[in-house]
Amino acid sequence: MAKEVLILAFEGKKPCFLHALLNALDMHEKGFDVSVVLEGQSPSLLKEITLESDPLFPLYSKAKSKGLIKAVCYGCSKMMGALEIAEREGLPLNGDMSNHVPLAPYIDRGATVITF
Repeated sequence: MAKEVLILAFEGKKPCFLHALLNALDMHEKGFDVSVVLEGQSPSLLKEITLESDPLFPLYSKAKSKGLIKAVCYGCSKMMGALEIAEREGLPLNGDMSNHVPLAPYIDRGATVITF
């Protein structure tokens, strides 16, 4: 069984998200079970990275197509004005913990948590 890794993108800064995506794709290619979760300020980046003209678009598209983006926080995406973009992109929204993504299921499964 592959080692599970949760990459928690929390910062709303492109360099942080760039590294989250690079690591997610690298680990996925090496056989890790990778879940990228957008929480905190990171959903605000959807306003930019979903545009083909954005430098992060190719990495975002690749991670999305591989199903690595497992959850976008419902509450944070709504607060950051990115809820409609997440919905339009078909990203999985999660608000199971008071409108936020619960991390306990990942911890229960023994996932390693990396925060960017």
